[in-house]
Amino acid sequence: MALLIPAIKGRIGNTEYYETTMRVRDLVQAVRRASELDDWANFSIEERMQRELDDKRVREQIVPYLTRNEDRFFGSIIVLIYNGDVLFETIADLKISVPGAYKANAHRIGFVTIDGGSLIVLDGQHRLAALKSIYEPKQDGIAYGPYVKDIPDDEVCVIFLKHENAVKTRRIFNTVNRYAKQTSRGDNIITSEDDGYAIVTRRLLRDDEPLGNRVVNGKPFEVVNWKSNTLTTRSKQLTTISAVYETAHLILGNGFYEPQTRPDDSKLDEGAERVGAVWRAMLEGLKPYQDALANPEAIPAMRDENAASALLFKPAAQIALLRGLLNATAGDRMTLAEAVSRANAIDWRMQAPLWGGVLMKASGAIDAGSEARNRAGSLISWMIAANVMTKEEREAVRRTYNQAFGVDVNEPEQAESIHELPEPVAAAKLAA
Repeated sequence: MALLIPAIKGRIGNTEYYETTMRVRDLVQAVRRASELDDWANFSIEERMQRELDDKRVREQIVPYLTRNEDRFFGSIIVLIYNGDVLFETIADLKISVPGAYKANAHRIGFVTIDGGSLIVLDGQHRLAALKSIYEPKQDGIAYGPYVKDIPDDEVCVIFLKHENAVKTRRIFNTVNRYAKQTSRGDNIITSEDDGYAIVTRRLLRDDEPLGNRVVNGKPFEVVNWKSNTLTTRSKQLTTISAVYETAHLILGNGFYEPQTRPDDSKLDEGAERVGAVWRAMLEGLKPYQDALANPEAIPAMRDENAASALLFKPAAQIALLRGLLNATAGDRMTLAEAVSRANAIDWRMQAPLWGGVLMKASGAIDAGSEARNRAGSLISWMIAANVMTKEEREAVRRTYNQAFGVDVNEPEQAESIHELPEPVAAAKLAA
C-alpha cells in the first residue's frame, strides 16, 4: 500500500529530501530499523550500518521522558526509502490556484507518494524504538507515564531520503552520526527541568548558597566550574558542577527523585537543604577549604600534585570524601561536624602511601572511575570512624582495600599478600 504524505522538497548538494510530519501511530507501523529487514542477514558487514540499539537508554531515559512530559519534543527522524518508488507532485503540478506571492515556492510544496520497498530509520532509531514501545506497551519493567495514551496522536517531523546506492547511504549515515554533538553532562545538569538532582545542584550554585559565586578581596570568585567536567592546573575553582551533581545523588540516594519527572517545590527544597548542609559542613570544617575560600588565588597551588591538600581539590577525591563522610556518620554514630573535623588529619597528598592502588594509579594519575571512588570512600570512612565501626564493617573495609591490590582476604593461600589497613587518624584509633 502506497504512503501519501504532504511534504516540502529540498536539496543539499546532490541529495534530494522530503520533509514531512507523521502521526506516531503511522510512523511506528511504516518505519523499521535496518536489522528488521527480511534480508538483513544477507547484508555485508559494510551494509549493516545501524548502531546496536541501547535498550536501557530507551527504557530508562526516552520512554519516561516522552510519557511523563506534556511539553515533550524532539528533532527530526531521518528515514531511508529503500528500494521503493518515490513520486513528488507539487502544488503547481496539481494546477491548484495559489496567490501570486506563493507561486515562487509552489514547486517545493506538495505531496510525496512512496510505493513499495522498505522505510528504514537512518537517524533516530532510539526514538523510534521508544515510540514503538509506547504504541504497543508490552515490555515489562518500563515505567510509562500519564501521557502514554496521548503519544500515538503526536505528530513527528520526518525527513525522507531515497536510497541511491550503498556507498552514498553509508556516507550520509556516517556523517549524520559522526557530527551530531551530544550535549555534555554539564549541559544536561544546567538545562534539565525534569531531573531533581540537577535542579538541586543548580540551586546550590545560587549566589546565596554554599557553592554560589561570591566576591573575595574585591574580586569575583566562581566556586564551581559549570562549563567543564574537569579542572585545569591553573583553575581557581573549587570543584565542578558534575562533581556536585554526583554528591547530590550520594547524599539523597538514587530513589529520592523519580527519573524524568520534575519534583514539587517542597521536595526540591528538602533536597537542596540536605545537600547544602553537607557542603556547608565541608567548606566550613576543612582547613584547606577555609583557606581556599579566603584566598581563591591560592587554589592552583593547593591543587598542585605536590601540595599537602592536593586531593581535596580533585573532583574524584571530593566524591570519595563525601562517600566516606556519609559512611562514617551512618546511624548517627558520629556528627557530620566531627567527621569533617577528623578528615583534616588525613594525608591528602597524592603521593601519600595510603592512596596507592586505591585512588592513585601506578603512573601517578588519579583513578577517577566509580570503583576507585568507592574504594577510596571506604578507606576514608575507616580513617575517620574506625573506632565506631562494627567488626563486620571493619572487615568489609579490609576486604575492599585488599581487592585494590588483587588480594582476596578469604583465600588462605593469599594470606602472606594481605595488606593491612593504614593507621586511622588519632581520634579514630581503636582501643588496644
